[in-house]
Amino acid sequence: MKSCLFLLAVLTLALASPCAHAAQSDTKQDIKQGSKQAARKTGHAARQVGHATANGARTVGHGFRDAAHSTKCGVKHVFNKTC
Repeated sequence: MKSCLFLLAVLTLALASPCAHAAQSDTKQDIKQGSKQAARKTGHAARQVGHATANGARTVGHGFRDAAHSTKCGVKHVFNKTC
């Protein structure tokens, strides 16, 4: 009886092993795809932050340029010179 129970347990494990291996492979693939998607989203977010920073710096730089030009023209206007 014990040998029959032992053989049944061995047979059950032998049949369940491929199923467990397949499930493990699927889980591994899901983790891989999830990691890729997370990395892609992080990269896109970093790119957007970089673009926003560049646009902000450009706007500030243009503001300084325009303010300097206006100041220059205002001073020249006081002395009746063309800008």
